[in-house]
Amino acid sequence: MLILGFLLVLLATAVITYVLLATAGMPPVEVSYGPLNVEVAPLWLFLSGVITLAVGALGLWLIGVGARSKARKAREVRELRKQAKESDRRAVRSTDVDRGADRGTVSTRPPGSSTAPPTGQGLPRTGTNPSPATERNRLEPDR
Repeated sequence: MLILGFLLVLLATAVITYVLLATAGMPPVEVSYGPLNVEVAPLWLFLSGVITLAVGALGLWLIGVGARSKARKAREVRELRKQAKESDRRAVRSTDVDRGADRGTVSTRPPGSSTAPPTGQGLPRTGTNPSPATERNRLEPDR
């Protein structure tokens, strides 16, 4: 990579030197486009192209940096939501184990399963408080 970088710098220096020497005695270039009528020395025309290219490259670089930053933040948010969900599941499991210890038994149902029948099957649920397994996670977006 280092050698490639030095070769590119050497090539750019050679091109700029060539443009300087080749355009030394040339007459100005006339740019005529509608109301824009300008006479520009060939060297300044070349340098304006170089500056335009540099500004365009800088813009593309900034777009790339912004896209990587946004993707990294989105990945962190997904990981934090996943960790919060796991933490909530662990809290529910520990609550189930504590309740089972009070009754002299330990809950053996698999994590994430609910004692209530699935929606639309069996008897309707009674009571106003939802069970911890059906509560909506505060970090999940509204749907």
